[in-house]
Amino acid sequence: MKCSVLKTPFFALASFAGTCVILYHNPRFDWASILWLFLLTASLGFLHILWEKKEGDEFRRATEDLSNLLQSIEERTENIPLQDDCFGSLRDEIQKSLVSQRSIRDQALQAKEQLKRNMEDVTHQIKTPLTGVLLLLELLESDAKHAEEYQMRIRQQIEHLYDLSNLLLKLSSLDAGSITLEMEPFSAQGLFIDVEFCLDQILRQKELTIEVIGDDYVLVGDRMWLMEALLNIVKNAVEASPHGAEIHVLLHQNAIFQSITVKDRGPGLTPEQQKRVFERFYKSNPQSQGFGIGLSLAKSIVQKHRGELLVHSSSDGSEFEMRFYRNIAGNQ
Repeated sequence: MKCSVLKTPFFALASFAGTCVILYHNPRFDWASILWLFLLTASLGFLHILWEKKEGDEFRRATEDLSNLLQSIEERTENIPLQDDCFGSLRDEIQKSLVSQRSIRDQALQAKEQLKRNMEDVTHQIKTPLTGVLLLLELLESDAKHAEEYQMRIRQQIEHLYDLSNLLLKLSSLDAGSITLEMEPFSAQGLFIDVEFCLDQILRQKELTIEVIGDDYVLVGDRMWLMEALLNIVKNAVEASPHGAEIHVLLHQNAIFQSITVKDRGPGLTPEQQKRVFERFYKSNPQSQGFGIGLSLAKSIVQKHRGELLVHSSSDGSEFEMRFYRNIAGNQ
């Protein structure tokens, strides 16, 4: 491209200089001058043809390289070299555009696959209690003596469906970004006391005790949503802990972050389970009565507060830490 810009002035100057030289040596305009001018014109014309041929070859080679580049990107070939030619800038922009589009396409395919799995899981979660309700209705019609028991079980299945729909609505609201967090200061220990009160019945059934370790502090966030997150984490600990065990709740803060850690006395999680524990509808214990949504919902809520939900597990039990970074650390 740079040579093409210089081509026109080069031939103009070469023709002018050659004509001046011929006229200087032969000022009389005779047949010899005409012959020399003809030879000069023919030489410059031949040189022009060679120059055009060279540029044409370079253009065809650049076009082939560009075509190979498009094919290489489509085939996901790595380490694609960039060349400085007439298509250098265009090649660079095309590569960036195609790589970006490929990334978006891969993300869309992953999202589609995840949506498919979620829909299958939701369908399964809904189908199970509905099947139970239909069966109980048939038993209710055929066995009126145990009508009260069947009605109680039907109520349990309907409440199960209601809890599932409630969790799904909360998840969809968080995903859509339609939730406006009401940031206000409140006591971290007071938040846990409310959670413990909500779980009082199940704690009594399993004869579990909860010990709070650490000093209280003021946490700034949306109390309702953070209570939902902590409630799901403690529920998970209650379900994992054996009968009569003790659950520890650690309150901690420093110059960088504030945290609430819930530690159970369950069997712990394998490395593979720890990687998937926050996936929606994933249950480390298939026999669990839960939906596999609680920890995923808790993680989304904590992330909305510019924090993170961490998991540490061993054979002695699992720890789930809600960590909230202070403003300076969060900005960094």
